[in-house]
Amino acid sequence: MRRETRQLQTAERLAGLRMRLTALLLALNIIGLAGMGAVALVVDERQRAEAVSADLHRTAGTAVALLYYDSGALLLDKLYDNAIAQGSTAVYVYEADRADVTLVFAHPARLAVIAPPKLLGPARQVRAGGGELSEAVQDEQQEVVHLLAVPFRHADTGAIAGTVVAVADPGPGEAAHRRLAVALVVGGTAFTVMTCLGGYLLARRGTQPIADALTQQERFVADAAHELRTPLTVIRAVSESALSLPAQQPDALRRVIAATDRLTDAVAALLTRARLVAGLRHLERQRFRLDQLAEEVLADTVQPPHSATAYTRPAVALGDPTLVRIALRNLIHNAVQHGRDAEAPATITLTVEPGTVVIRDAGPGPGADVSAAGERFRPGSPNGTGLGLAIARWVADLHDGSLTLRTADGGGTEATLTLPTP
Repeated sequence: MRRETRQLQTAERLAGLRMRLTALLLALNIIGLAGMGAVALVVDERQRAEAVSADLHRTAGTAVALLYYDSGALLLDKLYDNAIAQGSTAVYVYEADRADVTLVFAHPARLAVIAPPKLLGPARQVRAGGGELSEAVQDEQQEVVHLLAVPFRHADTGAIAGTVVAVADPGPGEAAHRRLAVALVVGGTAFTVMTCLGGYLLARRGTQPIADALTQQERFVADAAHELRTPLTVIRAVSESALSLPAQQPDALRRVIAATDRLTDAVAALLTRARLVAGLRHLERQRFRLDQLAEEVLADTVQPPHSATAYTRPAVALGDPTLVRIALRNLIHNAVQHGRDAEAPATITLTVEPGTVVIRDAGPGPGADVSAAGERFRPGSPNGTGLGLAIARWVADLHDGSLTLRTADGGGTEATLTLPTP
């Protein structure tokens, strides 16, 4: 239950980390898209204003050029034949007399009705001042439109003869501006959703090695706790029994020594792994004779009444011989401890070929559920062996090798350790 709780907490922490990474990416994406969208809308608005101004100047200038006098009378016939003067931009011509200006031509195009005073005022100002005037006014539908008022002069006298007022149609520009805004919102939303999904998938994939490492670390810690607790429990129980039964003290001392040896090996293995993980000891890859190393470990580990047979071929491996020695000792020790029936002596077979070490025992085997090769690595399982196989598997992974456990043909367990060859 505690292990499941730890795994659940780890999964929750990683899920929280993924969500925070996704939220951060989402926030940055929204801020970036909002900023770029705002800039795009501002630039579009400015370009639209410039385009409106250019269109007003072109239309007003054309209208002024089309006006002419004949026998002192202002003629407007050319305005009716010109495409620009009859286009989408409204054109109003005010002729000046001594007292005021009078509307003599109006082409309102598709604009809504504009109150006469809003047109008359600019016409009067231009006639009085002589320069052009540009401003924004509202039509009867309260839509803002831009107008430009320019003077035109009498061909003979050169005096200001009136005012041409051009009013731009805001409809097409505003419609295009709205389409741009909608496109930015829709496109930005779609891009944000895809980015959010992609960011979550990337965060999940990026944190998966962390999840695997944490899961492996939690298993290793659980195995270590189990492996260390067992000899300590044996030492305490045997010591208490020896105190109450002095006659059993010699046997108790032997059992205490055996448990202490087991505890010492476990602590040494843990320290070696901790130093490697912390970077205090580097993996020393070198060429070494795998067959000789395996035979030495076999001779040191298998003692009477147990027996061992070695079938070896000259084999050179590439790796850290110290760590490989620890892994082989754990595998052989595991075969001796668990590869026999009850109190019967263990029979071990060692086979070494280039890049491969196979250790086989004659015990009851790992059982019918050995399809998951790592079953015996799991603490708390019926056939679990704790820290020894966990460290052996870790050494294999560290060397880019593998460790598999399976039921041997004819019974027993067969552990296969593969290592890289030079």
